[in-house]
Parts: sequence; C-alpha cells; structure tokens
Amino acid sequence: MIIGVRGPVRGKTILLQPLDYPPIEGGLIQSVLLVDQLVRPNAIRYSAPSLPGHLIHLVLKGEAEQEVNGQRQRLVPGTVVWYHENETVQGQILKKPWVYYTVNFIAVHLPPPPFEQRVSRANARAVACFQSLLNAWRDVDLPPMIRHMRVLALLLELLMEVVPAATLSHRTGGHTNLWWDIETKIREDLSRPMDLRFLQSQTRHSRLSITRACHAAVGMSPMKRVKEIRLSYARGLVLYSRMSMTEIALHVGYSRVQELSRDYREKFGVTPTRDREAGPDYRILRTPTR
Repeated sequence: MIIGVRGPVRGKTILLQPLDYPPIEGGLIQSVLLVDQLVRPNAIRYSAPSLPGHLIHLVLKGEAEQEVNGQRQRLVPGTVVWYHENETVQGQILKKPWVYYTVNFIAVHLPPPPFEQRVSRANARAVACFQSLLNAWRDVDLPPMIRHMRVLALLLELLMEVVPAATLSHRTGGHTNLWWDIETKIREDLSRPMDLRFLQSQTRHSRLSITRACHAAVGMSPMKRVKEIRLSYARGLVLYSRMSMTEIALHVGYSRVQELSRDYREKFGVTPTRDREAGPDYRILRTPTR
C-alpha cells in the first residue's frame, strides 16, 4: 500500500513508500504443554525419557548429576538445562531437596541449542521470566484468550534470554520450515550416512528446494549444516562423556576418527583430544566433581 500525505511545500502530496521489512510468518510455538515448579525431596537415582518437543529446566535448589545421550551434566542452582525430543536422562540427586522450574512446549521449527550449549547459567531476567510464566500458567481465573496470549508472550520472552545467540540468528516461517522438518529427522540418528539424496528421501521436495530452504533457514548449504550438527554433538560428547574418540566418531557419522579430528580442529581450533584435556570450565557452567 502507498500512503499519500499533504507535504509542507506548496501543499503538494508526497507519496510514502512502504519500508522493505520482511514479514513475520506463522507461529513459532504450536503449544505449551506444561509449566510447573517441581520438588524432589529425596536423594534418589532417576532414569526417564524427556518429554516430546522442547523441555527446559531451571534449577532453584539442590544439586544433581546426570547423563543425557552420553553427555554428563552437573546441575546446581542457577543452571538452565535444555532437552529435546524424548532424550534418555539418567542421574542422581546429590543434594536435596532438588527444586526446579520446568516448561514443556512444542515448537517444531525452533532448533534446540547446540549440544555443547544445552547447559548454561540463567541470568536474573531469565529467572524472573520463569516465575512470571508459572504465575500466568496457573492463573486459570484469567479469560482464556488473555491467559493464552500472556503465556505465549512470557515464553517467547524467556526464550530470548536462554536461546544461544547463534540460534537466534536462524530464520523460521515460510519455506524455511521445510528445512526445519528435515533437520528434526536428521537429529534422530546422526550415525547414518547422509547426502542430498538421503535428505530428499526424507521429503517429497526436490534437491533445489531443500538447498534453498536450508540457505534461507541457516545461511549455508545442507551438507555444511549436517556437518555443523555432527560436530556440535561430537563436541558435547568430547567434553561431557566417557566415550572414546572412535566411539564418538561412529556415533556422529564419521567412519574414521582421523576425519572427525580434522573437521573438529577446523571448526573449533583444537583437536578433540586436546579439547577434552582442557575441559569445559571456561565455556559453560560446571562445578568440580566431588
């Protein structure tokens, strides 16, 4: 639409062209399934799958140590931990009571954080967002539409605080959704051989459509994105698992550990072995093992 306004010079009409901003398409979040504050009073061991979709916890009290898909995590107050799509979680509560916020939601076109960034430190704003989100979720006296909008708005505000910066640069909506659907299937088993023909088998779209969707979503080619996902998962296993380098290579789709080491060094500036020796303390929250 072109808007005409009366200009200040000799009463002439000036035509204002619309600014060239991209539209915002679709809803990022399809549904919010659960918001709660949970208390585990006893120092117990636990083993369970995470919930479908995205699941985010913020630890308020206590301490736990757990393993998720081979990655060890130490959870202390102020820790945010992110799970995605039915991941197997095994752990033990070390300091009781273990109290944490939890939010479970479906957002099929929101990629989870890189594997090595699934555990982070919450800032004050994120903590406040968790509490406000819980209050809105529990306020069933609100008119349904207002409660609906308030919960979604607060969840989006929370995500802005806890989603890594690299993920925030990704695009969603429109034809980018084709790529996010494919990426969800890719993450189910990274050990499989993957090329464009394989990616095409995951959808009815052409290779050109897949390539365009990937470039629109993450700014790179499909196979480069596959390598990025594999290396991200590998780094999480290098830093937080007891798996050997050969086991890690096979787990993320490399037939030879030398190939993983080459790509790993090119991506992160250090070999997997040296990265494990240096440890993760300087990257993300971690407390010393007792």
